[in-house]
Amino acid sequence: MNINVKKRNGRLVDFDVEKINRSAERACENLENVSASEIVLDAKIKLYDKVKTSEIDKSLISSASSKIEKDPSYNYVAARLLLNTIYKEVFGESVYSESFELQYHKSFIVNLKKLVKEGILDKKLTEEFDLKKLSEAINTSRDLKWKYLGIQTIYDRYLLHIEGRRMESPQGFFMRVAMGLALAEKENKEEWAIKFYDTLSSFDLMSSTPTLF
Repeated sequence: MNINVKKRNGRLVDFDVEKINRSAERACENLENVSASEIVLDAKIKLYDKVKTSEIDKSLISSASSKIEKDPSYNYVAARLLLNTIYKEVFGESVYSESFELQYHKSFIVNLKKLVKEGILDKKLTEEFDLKKLSEAINTSRDLKWKYLGIQTIYDRYLLHIEGRRMESPQGFFMRVAMGLALAEKENKEEWAIKFYDTLSSFDLMSSTPTLF
């Protein structure tokens, strides 16, 4: 029986176990005492025709997070797996390693404008800032600092969405908060936003929940 997988955009593709293996292997890169094969085996993925990729992703994340007590390194494995699902939502397409940086920076600008258009964000964010300059200041590698519980919390509570689809990456979220903080500055708003962003995204300081909202 041929099994199709249903992607987030509704497109059907042939099931390929190697894609699952590669996803787990990427999440385990440069981490000690973790096993990609164990994660895949223990995920107990339920296969049936037109199974959603989101269900496969959740199974892998659950498998990795269940091993955190066994070794703390799985905290980062589970976080990376969840990050990958966030990227798929935010980018609105598959995540490609060769164009990841472009996808990340482009989606920040495009999605911020969509959130303003929907009335979710203040239009001042697009009128008073050079979005290209702020996008270029985003450091995507800082996503790897997240542990699983932290990234799950911002996914559930803080990342802005439209009709259930997350529109912010973790670094885009920090930059958006930084822009809000910088709005009160009389001049050099971009410079202040970047300073605030660097402080937040490096975990040197974390704003309270009302500010993050």
